[in-house]
Parts: sequence; C-alpha cells; structure tokens
Amino acid sequence: MRLLTIGTFDTPHIGHASFLKKCEQYASQVIVGINSDAFVLKYRGEAPLFNYAERMTLFRRMGYECYPNESAGRELIEKVMPDVVAIGSDWAKKDYYAQIDVTQDWLDAHNISMLYIPYAAGISSTEIKRRLAL
Repeated sequence: MRLLTIGTFDTPHIGHASFLKKCEQYASQVIVGINSDAFVLKYRGEAPLFNYAERMTLFRRMGYECYPNESAGRELIEKVMPDVVAIGSDWAKKDYYAQIDVTQDWLDAHNISMLYIPYAAGISSTEIKRRLAL
C-alpha cells in the first residue's frame, strides 16, 4: 500500500518524524510531497526557514521517497496515485480537501482514502520559531 503525505515541513522537528513513523504503520511505502519554496511563499506569504533543497535532503536521508509539490496537491496526487493520503489531525477542522484541490468524490473515484494521523501536541514549526525568537 502506498501512502502520500504533502507538507511544507518548513522547520523539520521531532513531530514530523513521529508523524512519518505513524504513517509507516498504515502503508508499506510512505511518500513525502514537499512544498516548494515558491509555493510556500505564495501560500503563506513568507519563505520557509529551511529551503526546499535542505528539506528534501533531510527527508530523503531519513529514507523517504520524496517529490516536489509545486501546486495545491492534486497534481502530485495524480502523479503518485497513492492508496492513501495522510495528514495530521490538526487539519481535520480545516478544509484540507480544498487546500489540496480535491473532493471526497474525486478521492472515491480514484480509490484513494484520506487518513488523519493524531497530531503531536506540544511541538510545531510555529513553536520552534517562537523559541528561536527569544
């Protein structure tokens, strides 16, 4: 089973590593889509702390197959055609479907499931940036 997760991972931390290890419990192959610097700048209005090449290198060295994500996500999903798309449960209350430009009907038509992995409370890129600002 192939699982795809797409994210910025702008300040890689233990929560991201924990999330990916949890993903491994659901699939034999975990694929990481990493948002490009240009996409992050357009979407968030600021560049990621770690640039794209640094983030890509880190996750590849962790043993993950990685792909660049230049758009909302649908194009990468169509390229990879995973069985599962996984995201942290912190997105469950947000419109992640709109973020990645798909609908449940589209996922169903492509036989792709959406999986929400429990969020690692207490650590986030925002928290790390707050700590660095002290």
